[in-house]
Parts: sequence; C-alpha cells; structure tokens
Amino acid sequence: MVQKRHLTPEEVLYCREHYIIGHEEFGIKALAQKLGVSRDSVKDAVHGVTYKDLGGTIHPPRQRLSEEVKQQLIAAYVPQSRDANIRALAEQFDLSETTVLKYLHEQLPKGKRAVVTDELRAKIRAEYQPYSSTSGRSALAAKYGLSTSTVGNILKDLEVHAPRGRKPIVVLDEIKEAIVIAHDEENLSVRALAERFSLNRLVVREILKEAGIELRTRQVISDDVKQEVIRLFSTGEHSVRELSERFNINRATLAKWVEEIKPTKPQKPMLDDKTREQIYRYHSQGYGASIIAKTVGISQTIVRKVIDGLI
Repeated sequence: MVQKRHLTPEEVLYCREHYIIGHEEFGIKALAQKLGVSRDSVKDAVHGVTYKDLGGTIHPPRQRLSEEVKQQLIAAYVPQSRDANIRALAEQFDLSETTVLKYLHEQLPKGKRAVVTDELRAKIRAEYQPYSSTSGRSALAAKYGLSTSTVGNILKDLEVHAPRGRKPIVVLDEIKEAIVIAHDEENLSVRALAERFSLNRLVVREILKEAGIELRTRQVISDDVKQEVIRLFSTGEHSVRELSERFNINRATLAKWVEEIKPTKPQKPMLDDKTREQIYRYHSQGYGASIIAKTVGISQTIVRKVIDGLI
C-alpha cells in the first residue's frame, strides 16, 4: 500500500501564495497534480483547515459564486458528457457537484440543453443495455446530455411492470428469452432465475407468465398427510428423497418436518444357517461380496468374513 504523502511547509506556502480559483495551472486540481498530493490536502492547506499557524495568505472557502465563475461554468459545460463534466467542473472550481448542478439547471441557456427528437429516442432504445456501465441508463443520459429520468421515459415502452405497484424495471427481449430458455432447458426455479439475472422474483414471474408458462402454486398439504410422512420416516425404512417423490412434496419442506426425528434403524437380519448357505451358494456361482450382501440383506463385512471362514 502506497503511503499518503503530506505537504511540506514550503509547499503549503507555495500553494497559498499562488492559488487562483479555477485556474488551469494554480487551481486546486492543478496544484495537487503538480505536488503529487491529494486535492483534499491542497484544499485544506489553502483554506487554513491545516497548518493554521504557518502563515501565508489564507483563502476562505467561497460562499457565493462570482459572476466571473458563473460565466466560466456555463462556457465549460459540455452536455454530451454531462455527469463526467459536472464532476470535472466541481473539482476545477472547488465546488460541490450539487452546487454546480443546481446553478447550471437554473442558469443554463435553453440552447445548450439537448433536444429529444424521434431520432434520438430511436438511438437510445437501440443502444440501451440494462446493468451496463457503457450503455445503461446513466451512461446514455451522460452521452446525450439528458437526465436519467428523461432516458427512463424514453425507454418506457421496453419496460415490464412489476406487480403490487413496484417500480418498473427495464428488461430487454433478449433477456426475457434467456430467462425462458433457462427455465425450460435447465428447469431453474424462479428464485434461481432471479439470482442469475439479478432481477426481482416478482419480475421473473411476470416474464414467465407473459411467455405462457404456468408456474407451480404453493401446495396445500393436509395435516393427515404430514403426520403420515413423519410416521413413515420415523420407521427408518424411507429416506427424505423417497418420501418427497412419493408424496410430491418439496424436499426442503419435508426435511424441516423431520429434522428433529431420529428414525428407528431397521433391525439387521441374523446370520443363521440358512443365510450362511445362501452366501456359500451365491459365492460358488461367482457373485461378488457386494451383490451377495444386497441379495441376502447382510453387510459386506459379514459376507466377506463368512467367505473367508472367519465366522
């Protein structure tokens, strides 16, 4: 990690003596670059926040914009790169972005604001890509000198409205198609689709409904069925997977019902003379210990011991 460098007393005096608001060579940004420190270091030094007793000319923070600065702001404003330009102007003139934006909104001549034409609308709709840093809503707003709300209005006909009065979310046809394909081919749930495509589950449901896909509704399970499932599991003869498939119940739901139940282990058959004879017979026919164990219901360990004459 690079250690942050502080201004030396000589550099502080240099900044205070040469500082000129918004100047290309002696503004806050220019001085910071020249001395290899952060803009905040230079800003605090020239305004007397730091090195208060060092001397030199202290420049109080600007409270009001002078007419000269106002005209410089208007002249430097570039609507085609609105957001980036606002940040650059704020740094150059030692102002907050809010102050710059507020002033330009109130004072900027109408001729400098972008006019929304049919051609511009078509361009924005063609270029738009959700969640993209280069073609998303904010990027297009900056590119064409518009507000994000104006771009949002232009894209309204591409929007899917989420239920329950939620804020509309823009989803392109390509993304809708990808969601439907993932649902059909990979059998993904609504939750999984929402996570993959970074969308709200309600929006995913709306997209699937538009595609004519009938979604499963939550199953109402009677208490009798629940008790029967629990009883069967407690016998130790049925696994959660088997019961889930048999009763068509979500495996996670079923697992919650039986999570505190310790099923009774089925009693292992005794190694009697009849079982021993079966083991000998199957072994003489060439069957392995694994097949014999499954056939006669005895563990492989016992089968091997019988074959080896250990028991």
